[in-house]
Amino acid sequence: MVPVDRDIITTERDLATVTGFEVFGVNSSGTYRGEIQALEQYLDTHDPNVLLQITRPPTHGTIAGVLARRHDVPFVYRYSGDRFYEYRVARGSDRLKAFGLGATLGRLPIRLATRHITLGPTGKRRLIARGVSPDRITILPPTVDPTRFDDPDPVSLDVPRDRTVVLFVGRLSHLKGVDTLERIIPEVLNQRDDLQFVCVGDAERELDLPQHARDHVSIIGRVPPDAVPNYMATADLLVHPSLTEGVPRVLLEALAVGTPVLARDVGDVASVTDNTFRTDTQLVVKLMHLEALPLDDVAPFTREHLAPAYQRFFEHW
Repeated sequence: MVPVDRDIITTERDLATVTGFEVFGVNSSGTYRGEIQALEQYLDTHDPNVLLQITRPPTHGTIAGVLARRHDVPFVYRYSGDRFYEYRVARGSDRLKAFGLGATLGRLPIRLATRHITLGPTGKRRLIARGVSPDRITILPPTVDPTRFDDPDPVSLDVPRDRTVVLFVGRLSHLKGVDTLERIIPEVLNQRDDLQFVCVGDAERELDLPQHARDHVSIIGRVPPDAVPNYMATADLLVHPSLTEGVPRVLLEALAVGTPVLARDVGDVASVTDNTFRTDTQLVVKLMHLEALPLDDVAPFTREHLAPAYQRFFEHW
């Protein structure tokens, strides 16, 4: 393969030392203005073959697309989530914001792009529905390095040993499915009381659960990213009830650890696992029989498997 120089332009200081990349922009402010300035400064001093936006398609895609056009650099738009439809599941003022960003502003970077990347077939269909020619769209899922998860160290949870652990990893928020957890946990426990739900990640609020369910829920809170695989190794199942997604990396990481997953059928989740649900009833039924859920193969998402496809996509600019 031809060697490729990879630069990251970001205002997130946590990425300043990411391996395998030269990083620019971390001294700029984390505002949209700072992000624009960081990318503008980079393009003023560098001549990249192609500019790719990684996250936040409506905002980062617009910033990257406009500046790429100004500097005559090919721009690749990466549709990384359900942003076109997020407003349908958002609430209150967030609903209007999601509509403005995803369904309105989100159309601009699509038009500015030279080529388009989606994470799976659902994303491709949604871009085609918005007028993008199929031959300009390439499916490139996110990758996972399974060697990072070869030797996790399971954590010791303060719960009865005979309980089966169902893990949730992510922010306890509306869009990540906290309302779903509040509805289904009591119902599941009414039918089998040997489950322990363990939540890892920040919380917008406390879970609203009846008294009988509270002893079956462990709120861990935020842990260092390197510690998350240890919780996955402890769990019997990872549940992912998010209302909007692309291809959640947490699913790939759980599979790399060897933990089965059960996820809401949104975005391109179905390209990762057949263990999906669409309704509360389906989720409850599958949790009742979670031991029967198979472990999906993570091999199609490994770096080793996907590296040639990424290389082919970028080598002809």
